[in-house]
Amino acid sequence: MKYLYWALPVGTALAYGVWRYFAGQVYVGALPPFDLHLYSFEQAQAYLAGLTPTAKAIYLGPLHRADSVLMICLAASLIAAVWRRGWLWAVPALLYLCFDLAENRLVTSVLETGIPGGAATDTLRIVTGLKFGCLGLAAALALASLWRKRRLVR
Repeated sequence: MKYLYWALPVGTALAYGVWRYFAGQVYVGALPPFDLHLYSFEQAQAYLAGLTPTAKAIYLGPLHRADSVLMICLAASLIAAVWRRGWLWAVPALLYLCFDLAENRLVTSVLETGIPGGAATDTLRIVTGLKFGCLGLAAALALASLWRKRRLVR
């Protein structure tokens, strides 16, 4: 189990590095990928209009695969940090995973079919915001749990 506590964060860091490499290739000017920004309808239209076919293929291919590995490793790392505190402490990390999966489905739909209207952008913005909110809460709980464990060991 000791190795799992080290392997998960290392795997997460490696997945983040791969994800960041591919994410850097799908910027449109100053506009980052959907996963990193709460887009308005107009911004989303501008982003899609400027996205090259090559960047779109990278977004739907290696970027989404790296994102899948990243979200699973990150959620598992956050859960491992709080698991001994009880299952309720793991709920924010599980919600983060669910919202990130939902966000990926929405982004895939938008990239493949375009934006059907402002409601789709609003939904994507809400899901992305919830993803980051749950991730922040899960990270805070993990840090609190690790800090408490560290204080108990001394």
